[in-house]
Amino acid sequence: MAASSAKRRKTDGRLPVIILTGYLGAGKTTLLNYILHEQNDKKLAVIENEIGEVSVDDALVEQKHEDLAEQLIVLDNGCICCTIREDLKTTLKDLAQKRKGGLALDGVLVELTGAADPAPVVQTFLISRDIAQAFYIDNVITLVDAKHAMEKLDESKANPDEKGTASAQIAFSSTVLLNKTDLVEESILGEIEKRIKNINSVVDIIRCQQARVPLDKLFGVKVFDLGKVLEEQYMDEDEFNTFYKPKMDRTISNVGVKCEGGVAMQAFQNFLGKYLDKEETAKDFMRVKGVLHIKGGPGKWVLQCVHMLKNQNFTTPWKNGEKRENRIIFIGRGMEQRREELTQGFMACLAQPLRFNVGTKVKAKMGDGDDDYEDGTIIKQWDDCMAYRIKLQSGATVHAPLDEDDYVKAA
Repeated sequence: MAASSAKRRKTDGRLPVIILTGYLGAGKTTLLNYILHEQNDKKLAVIENEIGEVSVDDALVEQKHEDLAEQLIVLDNGCICCTIREDLKTTLKDLAQKRKGGLALDGVLVELTGAADPAPVVQTFLISRDIAQAFYIDNVITLVDAKHAMEKLDESKANPDEKGTASAQIAFSSTVLLNKTDLVEESILGEIEKRIKNINSVVDIIRCQQARVPLDKLFGVKVFDLGKVLEEQYMDEDEFNTFYKPKMDRTISNVGVKCEGGVAMQAFQNFLGKYLDKEETAKDFMRVKGVLHIKGGPGKWVLQCVHMLKNQNFTTPWKNGEKRENRIIFIGRGMEQRREELTQGFMACLAQPLRFNVGTKVKAKMGDGDDDYEDGTIIKQWDDCMAYRIKLQSGATVHAPLDEDDYVKAA
């Protein structure tokens, strides 16, 4: 084993590979964006693996210019696991050939879906001779969401066959980033670290917020040692390559929606809040992510939600001629059963032609009472993501977020 491990550590001009893993919503895409922005002297290829019917992660990786990601490849037909590993092999072999042809690359980042066990990906770099001659695993980084870590690890321990992914990700990592530490107390962080060490006693744990860690602790460190990993799991390399069965969370399903058309902001927030504002329903929504065209907005509206935690904001403007397509995916438990209501609910958020033109006299709702309306005039449509901007007779201006009588009606 020692000789085999030493052989693997000898790079011989091979490209280093970082594998990013971690449960749904732990912060993998945030870390990927951080790495691409913070490093400015390396050319990196990025391989993304998406779970779900709609590809979203490629749009969430910001500023995919050549000075950030030299190559961006999205494998969007499910988890990189036993059934898909051929896609990864083909992609890596293609990168190796391009490098021989003159493509300047300093390393490869492989971002796995949150439902993936990284072990089959590790196997890819060992079993395939062509790949082993061109690449080596530098670091397997697992992000752990401090806010939800204990819940996920308890699930994983109680039902390893059906919900074992969270533990498997830690077991096969060389570095754990304990992320979102600002959301929990110190005593809880200590308990999480103990649980992590119980699964993988040799892993290096780094606490962080917003997945921000000095890059010299992540890249070019040569810390992944399969021998140590397998020792922790009481396996040898032959057993690992021959008998290991990936730990997948088989209770997770997803629903994706892709369509064109401007989205009414208020309608969408009402729709999202129906599922994420109450803990009893939000617990099923492990991940909601999307890129939307908000009617009247200044650019792409990006959302990344984990249970009740929502992160939403406008990012880059839409480019001239770019297709303004909405892409959103819901990942969690019970999503398939909610398919129709989620799809129809989102489609109902698309903005429809407005009833009132600029200059039309209307009544604007100003209070909670049934008759709390004031006379005014429409002065702008879709202003600041609102359906109407209205000038009241008093001279003040107000917004009506939706074209409904609860906000504005005919005079």
